[in-house]
Order: sequence, then structure tokens, then C-alpha cells
Amino acid sequence: MEFSPELVVYAHATLSDQDFMMDTSFPSSSSSSSSSSCCSDAQSAPPDLGALLELICDEYNFFVHESGRVVPPEWTMPELVQTILGDEALQHDTLTAAYDDVMLCGTRSWKCEELLNLLDTINYAL
Repeated sequence: MEFSPELVVYAHATLSDQDFMMDTSFPSSSSSSSSSSCCSDAQSAPPDLGALLELICDEYNFFVHESGRVVPPEWTMPELVQTILGDEALQHDTLTAAYDDVMLCGTRSWKCEELLNLLDTINYAL
């Protein structure tokens, strides 16, 4: 089966996501040695937590705006994300799972609903 260069994007991919997907070259199925070397390189690469956190914050900002809610000026979106994700907020696996989930499920993602509920609580208390 040959790889098709056509991309199907679900949810709300950002422009940088789309640029990454368009610029990424995928190994062919016949080059198993190069794909295993790519995997080992990717596993040894340090995670870019800041960029991943920024992508999650961008998605949550989009859904907050779309839902008609606002982030109070005393809070920043990274602070809210860290509050929602808890002590594991700056771990690569947690951020990756949160990003994948929000891209697939949107406002029904496992933490986006909690974020919107937290904003309702914060705004209600003000």
C-alpha cells in the first residue's frame, strides 16, 4: 500500500500544524531501516514542552472564545492549563495526551470541559 500525500485534518489544526504536516516527508514502506532510525532519533530527542504547551493554550483559547467565555485578566491561559492538568502539567506525556485529545474532541475533550467549567466558576465568583 502506497502512502498518499493527501492529508485529512480533523478538528482545528493551527496553521503551524498544517505547515508541519505539509513539510514532513514520510519514509516509504520499503525503507524499514530508515524508519527505525527515525524512531530511535525521535525517542532520543528532548521534548519541546514550551511549544507543546503553547499549542494547547492556542486551542483552549479558541474554544474559550467560541464558547463566549473570557479568561479573567488575573489569569493567563498557561496558568489555567497548569491548574487543569495538575502537577503533571509539564510532563511531555501529559501534554501530548491533552493536545491529542483536544484536537480530536474539541470542547468535549477530557480537560477542555474542565477548563470551561473552571472559567464559569471563576467568573461566577467575581
